[in-house]
Amino acid sequence: MITKMKHRLAASALGALAAVSLLTPPASAAPADSTSPRIGVDAGRVVPAPSAAARFGEVPDIPWPPAGVVPPKHSADKLREFGAAMSNRLTKSFPEVVTEAKDLRFTPWSGEWEGVIHDGQDYLTTWAVYHDKIGRTATAYQIEAPGHFTPSPRKWCEDNAPTSCTGTKLADGSLVVNAVVTYETSQGPRRIECALHYRLDGSVVWTSAYDYDPIFDEHQGPMRKEIALTTAQLTALATDPALHL
Repeated sequence: MITKMKHRLAASALGALAAVSLLTPPASAAPADSTSPRIGVDAGRVVPAPSAAARFGEVPDIPWPPAGVVPPKHSADKLREFGAAMSNRLTKSFPEVVTEAKDLRFTPWSGEWEGVIHDGQDYLTTWAVYHDKIGRTATAYQIEAPGHFTPSPRKWCEDNAPTSCTGTKLADGSLVVNAVVTYETSQGPRRIECALHYRLDGSVVWTSAYDYDPIFDEHQGPMRKEIALTTAQLTALATDPALHL
């Protein structure tokens, strides 16, 4: 059984994804690096790390949110209708993208807490929980209402400074950001990859996959050598036009 948990994946972007899975990196996890520059002896060799703006300056960008977009205000009942329609869609479409998925199920569409939706809420989240040949894992979905998610693609990369962050403009003028974050835990480095689809109506749909099972319960799956889904799979899931508020 999945214990009640916070679902707010976008609150602090990739940092929140790690928090959701409860793998908070301990401060002492990073080993001392004997090759790091030392005061005095190596002082002349110190090279400042590039700024986030420099690192991600080539990520394609678009004005965001688009001009004229007014965030909608849906009732909780209307949001549940959206959730039910998206669940019906995902039950069919997810296995088409993730062909190895078995025993697929979706957690209730939620807000900050699992199963709880409020009037005026501007996003919905769910987990696609499934088994593959390695074991159980899950894919996170977050659907942002038009006009609610405010960082532009490049600004999102700069603010979150993931291990890698790229952007691809699609034929319709929308843009997909693909990012990977690596962080240290007491069990070794862990990785999360996400795809964010910036859509022309001002909405953002993002999906995230892990190299572990982000659902912490008595049935937790194993650690993995690779992230459970590929970049192409995450992008296909995030760009599904049937996912919207």
